[in-house]
Amino acid sequence: MSRLLKALRWDDDEVVISLFAAAPFAEPADLTFDIDGCSPDRIARYHLEGDEGVLSGLQVVEYDLSFGALPTRLGPYLEACLEQVCERGARVAWLGFEGSFHYDHLLTGSVARMLYGVAAQGRPAVVVLDDDERTGSAWPKTLDSYRSELKG
Repeated sequence: MSRLLKALRWDDDEVVISLFAAAPFAEPADLTFDIDGCSPDRIARYHLEGDEGVLSGLQVVEYDLSFGALPTRLGPYLEACLEQVCERGARVAWLGFEGSFHYDHLLTGSVARMLYGVAAQGRPAVVVLDDDERTGSAWPKTLDSYRSELKG
């Protein structure tokens, strides 16, 4: 089992996918995460507090999508989730493990190994499920290009 898949199943009873969305309002509207018949068993929502001015008026919401088993087509499902969030108003959205979020390190090389997907308005979703690709030198550069979208 890959490190990524093992990390998603950190709780033996469920798979938890953490999706973060940076939007100019409390949270993107009408999110269902029900895509091609795949839907989380539970969705927990957290509004993350930050220092004023760190994201130029953006607010960050974390969605923890819980499943009894991994979605069968995990990559396409994650891409569709990221794209849905951006289509409904998030400027940037990303997927990360527990402990990857800190306002000082959003989409930076210091947390790149803990992130496995990113999208932005008008840009395609990129999901990296391969451990070697996620820990390679190209992934932090990809994240950096999306990080620039946080500034508007």
